[in-house]
Amino acid sequence: MTLLTPARGKVDAVAKGVLRPRSKLAGHLEPGTQVEVMLAQGRTLDVITQAQTVATYAGIRGDLDRLGTAMYLVEVTDRLTVDHTEPAAFELLAAALERLERGDGAHLLTRTFEMDLLGETGFRPQWDVCIACGRTVEGEEVAWTPSGGGVVCSACRPRYPEAEGLAGTTLKVLRAIQRGPYDQAARIRLNPVLAAALERVMHDLVRSVAERDLGSQRFIEAVRRTASAPPESSDVASCP
Repeated sequence: MTLLTPARGKVDAVAKGVLRPRSKLAGHLEPGTQVEVMLAQGRTLDVITQAQTVATYAGIRGDLDRLGTAMYLVEVTDRLTVDHTEPAAFELLAAALERLERGDGAHLLTRTFEMDLLGETGFRPQWDVCIACGRTVEGEEVAWTPSGGGVVCSACRPRYPEAEGLAGTTLKVLRAIQRGPYDQAARIRLNPVLAAALERVMHDLVRSVAERDLGSQRFIEAVRRTASAPPESSDVASCP
């Protein structure tokens, strides 16, 4: 199992017998659960000998949309952190799950979490100045590159053929989220178009850093498609 800890960062450990029906550990070691564990030092991996649940986030588990968001937060944390480093990631993830549990909007909560985690892991995106020359970047539409991790000025854009357009409104919100604090960023009003644009930018950025697609994001997209699909027709032919 992979554990995220406040002191040691991310660590791998073995939970022996956890798949047995009568295992005392099984109910406490669910994904996305906050637990206290006792570890015995092993030759290669530590062994979980005891576990006690601290927070199950029952409100999240009872809602499919929020559960998908929680699994995405957990997966992003796993992909962007390295073993025994980034202990601050624990506080970021715990705070995000608590906010999701109390009903905060998933879009801004997730974007804030992604931005903060990227900063903590050394991949802080640059939204203010050109990643190549350091000039301030402004405009109704600017260029940015996921692989470069930020915006590019018009003079340097030819050096980044993969650069894509970024609307000025989207850029302003990205800057506001990065500057924080969370309570201030959470008051931003998003329409569906802007929310989708922010999600696309941050997912491209996370995917570039993680160097892979995230399964939890595909799950979220599947849930949205199901929720937006029209109900199936139940017409019944009448008999004469």
